[in-house]
Amino acid sequence: MLKKIIFTGLLLCVTFAVSAQSQRELSDREKVTDSSIVYPADMERNYDQLLSTWSKDVKYADDCTNSIDETTIAPDSTYINRLYSLPTKMELVFNPVVRTYIEMYAGRRRNQVSYMLGEGKYYFPMFEEALDKEGIPLELKYLPVIESALNPIARSRVGATGLWQFMAGTGKMYNLEINSLVDERSDPQKSTDAAAKYLKDLYSIYGDWNLVIAAYNCGPGNVNKAIRRSGGLTDYWAIYPYLPKETRGYVPAFIAATYIMNYYGEHNICPVECSNPASLDTLVIDKTVHFQQIADIIDIPVEDIRKYNPQFKSDVVPGNYKGYAINLPIKKIGAFIDNKDTIYAHRSAELLTHRKVAGIDAVSGIKGASGSVTHRVKKGDTLSKIASSYGVTLAQVKKWNNLRTNSVPVGRRLTIYQAVPTKEKESTEVQLASNDSPVSGNTTTQSVTTTSYYKVKKGDTWSGIAKKNGVTIAEIKKWNNIKSNSLIAGKQLKIQQVKEVEVVVEETVKLPEPKLSVVALDSVYIVSLVDDYMKRIERDESSLPLIRIASLSDTPERKTGDDTKIIYHKVRIGETITQIATRYNVSKKDIVSWNRLSSNVAKVGQRLLIRLPEADQSDAVNKAEKGTESSGSLVSNR
Repeated sequence: MLKKIIFTGLLLCVTFAVSAQSQRELSDREKVTDSSIVYPADMERNYDQLLSTWSKDVKYADDCTNSIDETTIAPDSTYINRLYSLPTKMELVFNPVVRTYIEMYAGRRRNQVSYMLGEGKYYFPMFEEALDKEGIPLELKYLPVIESALNPIARSRVGATGLWQFMAGTGKMYNLEINSLVDERSDPQKSTDAAAKYLKDLYSIYGDWNLVIAAYNCGPGNVNKAIRRSGGLTDYWAIYPYLPKETRGYVPAFIAATYIMNYYGEHNICPVECSNPASLDTLVIDKTVHFQQIADIIDIPVEDIRKYNPQFKSDVVPGNYKGYAINLPIKKIGAFIDNKDTIYAHRSAELLTHRKVAGIDAVSGIKGASGSVTHRVKKGDTLSKIASSYGVTLAQVKKWNNLRTNSVPVGRRLTIYQAVPTKEKESTEVQLASNDSPVSGNTTTQSVTTTSYYKVKKGDTWSGIAKKNGVTIAEIKKWNNIKSNSLIAGKQLKIQQVKEVEVVVEETVKLPEPKLSVVALDSVYIVSLVDDYMKRIERDESSLPLIRIASLSDTPERKTGDDTKIIYHKVRIGETITQIATRYNVSKKDIVSWNRLSSNVAKVGQRLLIRLPEADQSDAVNKAEKGTESSGSLVSNR
């Protein structure tokens, strides 16, 4: 009997619990369903791009069982418990949309998860350090998983770039350098520091991390619109229906990415072995250098240099502009330092094609078009270094001196063709003979000014820098437009130095005087123009009054009662409408209006209608008879 009573009581408790559960109102996050999920922009594109680049050389650990044959889908209660158990500051809720993303990662995207787990061993510690420095949740390190699939050179259709997919404007707001050669949105360290600051700034606005990452995806403006449309609600799941379609899936995708990065083993997913080195070191490059120069000298694949330094878009580090840090494996840093000068000189003319000086006289190599410089090869000189100092190319130096190789013996004289400089040029000064055609082979000296840059170090003084470079403090300040006495460590100071070289003056080329073309006027053609013009005037009876054309030699039987007379002036070579208007005491605007001209220019031979004011008729007719008799001007009464 007692057992029966206990059983009945338990049954009633379960019944009441089920009834209460069925009557409980579901929360916003539990009610969220979306049968037509739109994945965040470029997620599929970034994943496919990565799959094509790393799948050729995938290597798993020996104990890996990366198999999709076994069942990898768990019941909802398992997902709920696993997400709730994660030690995160952010709220990681579960609903049907989150489940859809988890199944995507655990199913058809499991290979990309393997790749991202391998790359995460390199990137996640970097992300955690930057996030911890700003005091924000460390689980935000999984944001690049859905933004770029951990691809530092990923670029979206709208131009968002890098691991954190910064737009150019936002990147510049957080001091990321973006130009033709450098894009620091692809620099893993600098872009991560900027992203951590940006996320912290967004949290100061919304105070909710789900809204923060939604705003990170679609911008604060779209989140603010969704909040207003929802009636002022500030819970992500409450404003979910009012967000752009792609952003609706963004937070669920982030929750699913956080889940799969922690529970990949439960879904039979193995990380690939990361190809990045265990540790990199950084050195500052203060001279322009190409990746291939580094790769050839210190024996490292150029593809690896690109991977370690994705911020340099064209394999060129523009060190002449300012100092840039590059990443190399620790074991290669010493080799670079020991061979620095060799690296800078190696294939520089071939790989660094930007010329310092250009123009026909400077680089054409035509003997008659310029003077030539005789350079005596000194110890330590290389052909590329010599070519660079004179603003010409290595190929030109070899051609002018019939050289087949890049080696040249010390003491040999090389001929370099350049423009003969004038005294006005700061860079060079040449004293030439006073005659126009100097004798070929005369030798003189030429002062060549070279510019170098000195990077200010901690503890440097003005006097010390001047002494090191053999110049004065005043000269350094003048070259760098500096008026104060303060020195900033790291600043690049321009230093100019003058050296003397021998110049062999070649024969000056005299160019022929330009010939002016002569325009021959075709009288038949001009007459035809006049006839056509007169026919147009006769047809346009609505705008011009009927006139009787008479010659200037007509007898005075003309009627003189009208207050205006009309003449036709034939335009001669060199005449302008302003001159014609002045001659007849009328305005240029009137002439343009009377003759319906589309511009203020009249063609030679064209006949212009002139309406003469009554007071100026006689004077104008006399001018016309004397000055334009040959033009055949006509006068008529209205």
